[in-house]
Amino acid sequence: MVTYFNKIFSKLLFGSVLLACAGTSPAQNSQQVIRVIVPYTAGGISDQVARGVVERMSKTLGRTMIIENKPGGGSRIGSDLVMRAAPDGNTLLFTNPSYSILPITDSSVKYDPTKALAPVALIGKYGLPIAVSAKLPVSSLQEFIAYAKNNPGKLSYGSSGAGSGAHFAGEFFMMLTKTEMVHIPYKSTSGAILDVASGVLDMTFDATAKTYADAGKVKIVAVSGDQRDPRMPNVPTAAESGLNEFVLTSWLGVFAPPGTPSAVIDKLNKAANAAVSDASFAKQVLEMGISATGGPPSRLANIVQQDVTVYRRIAVDGKLNFKE
Repeated sequence: MVTYFNKIFSKLLFGSVLLACAGTSPAQNSQQVIRVIVPYTAGGISDQVARGVVERMSKTLGRTMIIENKPGGGSRIGSDLVMRAAPDGNTLLFTNPSYSILPITDSSVKYDPTKALAPVALIGKYGLPIAVSAKLPVSSLQEFIAYAKNNPGKLSYGSSGAGSGAHFAGEFFMMLTKTEMVHIPYKSTSGAILDVASGVLDMTFDATAKTYADAGKVKIVAVSGDQRDPRMPNVPTAAESGLNEFVLTSWLGVFAPPGTPSAVIDKLNKAANAAVSDASFAKQVLEMGISATGGPPSRLANIVQQDVTVYRRIAVDGKLNFKE
């Protein structure tokens, strides 16, 4: 199925094919190509946004930059590659909260997200729409909570698998609301939202839910972030709906190998901020529900620290099992 994100992807992909043309003047021929590792398959939100950022960073730096998709291992393959790379700024990682979550969900992953890589820039943030089946007799978050309390164990929520962001969101939701739902793990987020749209599943947390809500197939009762989704200004956040602690924000950011000199980080940060402040880029990501962010490396470091604290709390308090 061709999704709304595919349309945005085509715009960003057009720019990405121009990257190889950047930095080809004689004075720059000897410069090494900057590789940007995206630890996910092409076409997803992270990959789409990465292409828009890299296109603009390449122009600012006057360097050739290429994107390499290295999916697998829950983002571990791509992340490990950057952790082992030379700290010279020529290999970067473009990732999302899976970087923070993976060591919590997989005991074989030993890195500390707060130390394993050098933060470069926070690119954007977005909350996840809380989507429920249109067949349910509810129209608000509080009505859904009441319905779930009246039907303990009878409702289900879906995620893209044990340890995914939606899995954590569902467990956190149940912890805070003292409700009981059945977790149904899927192989992808699309499987979960499609089943909510068909009425097979009762709830999920998915950035693409707006497409289905516009078609009347799901109801979006709130968003999980600390601000409203710019595409749906009338939909409140969970906190605005009375679930004050339920603030889970997804993000996109750029990292460099550990030990990268501060002068190199500073140069990359300025280029990333220039990309984020570009009006055309901000408009493109806004159409995905993402707020272009930017700022110093410390802003990305802080959000990773917050992730580790919140997701570890959910895993421990919820006694989560990450084996499907």
